[in-house]
Amino acid sequence: MPIALTCTSFSFPLLSFEASLRAIALLEIPRFDIGAHEGATHIQPSEVEASPGAVGDRIRRAADDARLTASDFFPTFGHGFRDRPVNVPDPATHTANLRRFRAIVACARYVGAAGITLLPGVIWDELGSERSFALSVVRLREFVPIAHDADLRLSIEAHLESVAESPGSAAELIAAVPGLHLTLDYSHFVAGGHAAESVHPLLTGAGHFHARQANASALQAGRHDGTLDFDDIIPRLVRAGYSGDICIEYTYQDWRECWRQDVVSESILLRDQVRRLIA
Repeated sequence: MPIALTCTSFSFPLLSFEASLRAIALLEIPRFDIGAHEGATHIQPSEVEASPGAVGDRIRRAADDARLTASDFFPTFGHGFRDRPVNVPDPATHTANLRRFRAIVACARYVGAAGITLLPGVIWDELGSERSFALSVVRLREFVPIAHDADLRLSIEAHLESVAESPGSAAELIAAVPGLHLTLDYSHFVAGGHAAESVHPLLTGAGHFHARQANASALQAGRHDGTLDFDDIIPRLVRAGYSGDICIEYTYQDWRECWRQDVVSESILLRDQVRRLIA
């Protein structure tokens, strides 16, 4: 299948979920990634757990209305990435996460998504970095077969302030968990002080791809102050045999001051650049 463009529903959090999909359609992007984050303005993970079919019906109606196709399902289990992460030490909370994940899997499959993106876990003060990382490996080995049994890809997005915030730790994590892929986002690595060249080896492990500009001091940047060379990166991705979608992921949120850019204009500019590169 040719590579297609997708866009995150949470790019437009001030709109309803349904309106955000219509906005993506107006951007002439044919697919969408579903954001499901507790306490945010769109899909609530707790609602998915309570009734995956009902939430799935809502997503499908919105998609049909906007004439879009679902690409990826990107949830957290709680409020933000430190609330109920995949490597939560408490066994009861881990069991609750697995229960919620099974509902998310059912919903993702129902709406026709190709895969699910999770976050890789955080470093716990009481465990330290090595034990926190090891716990992520143990936990993710339980999540992967649940997704695969539903014919869904499972990826993790290596991100700032996680157990996998460097290219090396991201590579180590997917190597330690058979069947796990990356939702690869160069912006997190570049903002963490890593050169883009150090991220290139991760391209072969990509199951999904997030694209936005960034620089050494900003997780999200505009076209004129970003340092990522997508004219180089996207052809590398294609040569690596990538067959998934490329997600335009400009967002509007407080974290890391990702509110400074004009999300619509930057999305259009990057859309046109990526569209040219995958034509």
